Amino acid sequence: MEKIRQYINNKTVIFTAVLLCIVIAAVTAVRLDAFWPVEIEIDLDEMSGSMITDDDGSKYIYSGSADYVLYGPYMALDKGCYTVGIDYDADNDCTMNVHSNEYSDYVVSGDVILKSQSTNKQFNIRLKDMVDDLELRVKYNGYGDLRVNRITITANTVGIRTNAFLAVAAVLLFTGCYLLREKIAQNKMTLAVLAMITFLSCVPEMTLGMCTGHDGTFHLLRIEGLAQGLRLGEFPVRMQTNWMEGYGYPVSIYYGDILLYIPALLRIVGFSVTQSYKTYLFLINLGTTLTAYFCFRKITKDSRAALWGTAAYVFAIYRLTNVYVRLAVGEYTAIMFLPLVLLAVYGIYTDDVTDFKKYMRNGVLLAAAMTGLVQTHLISVATVSLMIAFVCIVKIKKTLRKNTLVVYILSVAMTVALNLFFLVPFMDYWQNVPVDVFHESEEIIAETIQSAGAYISQYFMLYQRAFGASGRNIGDRMAITPGLVLMATLFAGIWFCIKKKDKPVKFMTLMSVLLLWMSSNLFPWNFIINHVPFMGWISKIQFPWRFLPIAQLFLSLLLCMLMIKIKEEERVHVERMLLVLLIVTTAQMFSGVIQERSYVEKYDAAGLDSFTLVYGEYVREGTEIKWFDGEVHTKNVEIIEGYTREGKYAIIECETAGGGGDAWVEFPILNYKNYAAYGENGIPFKIMDGDNNVIRVMLPDHYSGIVAVIYEIPPYYRVADLCSLTALVAIAAIWFFMHNPMQGKHAVKAAHGARGE
Repeated sequence: MEKIRQYINNKTVIFTAVLLCIVIAAVTAVRLDAFWPVEIEIDLDEMSGSMITDDDGSKYIYSGSADYVLYGPYMALDKGCYTVGIDYDADNDCTMNVHSNEYSDYVVSGDVILKSQSTNKQFNIRLKDMVDDLELRVKYNGYGDLRVNRITITANTVGIRTNAFLAVAAVLLFTGCYLLREKIAQNKMTLAVLAMITFLSCVPEMTLGMCTGHDGTFHLLRIEGLAQGLRLGEFPVRMQTNWMEGYGYPVSIYYGDILLYIPALLRIVGFSVTQSYKTYLFLINLGTTLTAYFCFRKITKDSRAALWGTAAYVFAIYRLTNVYVRLAVGEYTAIMFLPLVLLAVYGIYTDDVTDFKKYMRNGVLLAAAMTGLVQTHLISVATVSLMIAFVCIVKIKKTLRKNTLVVYILSVAMTVALNLFFLVPFMDYWQNVPVDVFHESEEIIAETIQSAGAYISQYFMLYQRAFGASGRNIGDRMAITPGLVLMATLFAGIWFCIKKKDKPVKFMTLMSVLLLWMSSNLFPWNFIINHVPFMGWISKIQFPWRFLPIAQLFLSLLLCMLMIKIKEEERVHVERMLLVLLIVTTAQMFSGVIQERSYVEKYDAAGLDSFTLVYGEYVREGTEIKWFDGEVHTKNVEIIEGYTREGKYAIIECETAGGGGDAWVEFPILNYKNYAAYGENGIPFKIMDGDNNVIRVMLPDHYSGIVAVIYEIPPYYRVADLCSLTALVAIAAIWFFMHNPMQGKHAVKAAHGARGE
């Protein structure tokens, strides 16, 4: 009876939640339909500053100091969300922002970059309350000409959309918690600790703005590129056209970015750049906490020890360096999947090999975990694959078992099938597009890869700087260490191995030592790359400390194993010492990040410099980015209608001048594979490399009309997409079949039936 009552209650809650979501959607739709945006054009004559008024009403300046040269009009504006637009011409990059002298806390915005390669910018702002002195400020950089032609402010629907999203999310969260209330009550202490670990790991982000670190802007641009592509109906997004002010960058072909669709969707809803990224970071910290606990709990069968291992893994110093100093989104996301790889490989060598149906779960888990790595960080795929190969060799007798080989082979096949949608375009560009990352001399890389490794002394440092990189001077280096908690664990493991014989502890200790050695500048990487056959590819790892995430994983599991070995009365004292050491090292790291790193408000994509390519590894070889001017260049062609671009489409209307037979148009787009050009009635035009590797479209004599450049997805890309989707459905069905509880019920009924006979 109680179960029936609970079933009815659950159904009622679900029905109510669905009904509430429908009501929220309906109200939102009505509000959006009733919304009527009014564009306010700013009278430039009402603004102050040192800019000169031209005859056409525009404002211009051609020399002066770097300062605000146009500001005003100190207007009143109600609470809400708005879009600011500016039409301009600039010889060099300038900036713009929105400000209020009396109500600065009410204005949520950030600096917007007026790139010289563009002529207009649109960006969103939010006013928390009404202001009566809203100021638009244009800052001149001190060089070249700057002309402001027009500024507008228009109300938008961002507030309506984000409020609706938050309301639906609250309903779904409450519903989920209610339906899982019994499990939550049963595991409340464990869940409380996991929630605390997740919360504390996000402390440096609990402030105004965000720290962009080494690579933050690069990854924010990736998110914006995905959001722009989704808005235009592209999925999956391949060519991101927001980069380099429209020149384009195929970052989605070279980087797996399936999880970045989460913040991209939040950007489409209307959340700011900072809000979207912080949400993603929270979800990854949460995911890392859960996967680590799941792995350690499954392996050790001890919840208390698993919690300590989880805390050590989440607060490992190099992971925090990735998250808050380097902002290496790909690598710190990949760290979330490493425990699942470990659990799968552990199961392959410890589970009953004769029960293939149950044993095969490890293969499916390994394929899923490796897919996570492929979709987040290819370098982690290389380092993890290398370590799996090493484990296979060390455990060669078990590796050569028939079912073990079958599981590994099927796991590789599933991983490839699941990722064909990414691997096919990646291999296509690798083979056919000359970019810098695939053409850099391995000998040159080998001269630096070993020296960039961690110094042994860094492993034992308490105070770690919250900035720096991996230069030769240790004082200028970032924190390249697992942290004192895990280093203490290593020495405890060594001591335990000397005192007692325990194969799992010994294996984890030796693997940890090996990985720490490989991460250091003492491992002979240069020799291996230059003199060992077929090992030149290791240079693509770039830095030896790429192996530290795996070292941290092994050390965290070692900590779990050691906690189980310690006697109960001694365990409490050890836990207290671990807690103090964990608090000290983590607090020191977080304090350094908060105090030493600069935090900036990134509200809109217009505040991101689209030329932030880090090393520009995927720019066409021989391209000089500094010469990009954003202009259309022609020969024997007259432009009738100016250049426009929206996503993967670029259009211009022109006509050839005379019949010289050598007429062309160069679009401000880098010429990557899969671009095509068409004229009136779909007439195809030849494309070739123009000056600085931009797209040059060859036009026939006496042509007049539209010239459209389009990024076309080849059919074999779509076939790969379909294969990956089919593989996903098939593997999900197999996993469901292996875990279907009805199988057990049918087996019980069959057994009772046989007994009755």
